[in-house]
Amino acid sequence: MKKRLLIIIGTLLGIVLIVALVLGAVEFNDKPTPHHRETHSSKITVDQFIKQVAPAAQREQKKYHIPASITIAQAGTESNWGRSKLAYKYNNLFGIKANTKHDRVQMYTTENVNGKNKQVKQYFQVYDSWDDSIRSHTYLIVRGTADNHDRFRGVQKAKNYQQAAYELQKNGYATDPNYANELIYAIQKFHLDKYDK
Repeated sequence: MKKRLLIIIGTLLGIVLIVALVLGAVEFNDKPTPHHRETHSSKITVDQFIKQVAPAAQREQKKYHIPASITIAQAGTESNWGRSKLAYKYNNLFGIKANTKHDRVQMYTTENVNGKNKQVKQYFQVYDSWDDSIRSHTYLIVRGTADNHDRFRGVQKAKNYQQAAYELQKNGYATDPNYANELIYAIQKFHLDKYDK
């Protein structure tokens, strides 16, 4: 009888110990894993920036037909060629706003409201790398916005980077009324169209 009681107590203690270990492991695994976020120099040159982002832009072009020159020009003009704090510290090259309460940072941005530039505080998405930012940009172009999933479809159908730039502006990608011309100027100045080939 004593032996049987000891076996039952030992078994119960063993079960309690296993349950405690499992719960401890589950609790430990539920904690968010820290992100390894790339950081970049704020003193990066335009050429260095282009060389770093061009391969990802070309990969996205092959998959989704978004001209690499457009992706590079947008990333460059939106991030001051990788030198904005949002770009070098938080890997957001396109000024993409946050859509969750996680992985975001609040910063000031300049928006064109009724023809006037205004400083506005916004939450922006934080990415682990520039490649992640470029993938997110592609997702926006391909999937559109919540109110219009085909909003940027014309960018993928464009026959050249000029047409793609005007499709972005026409469909409200940015509030800047001169957005398409700025992209075209950047593409021509830095010969970014060579990445479309």
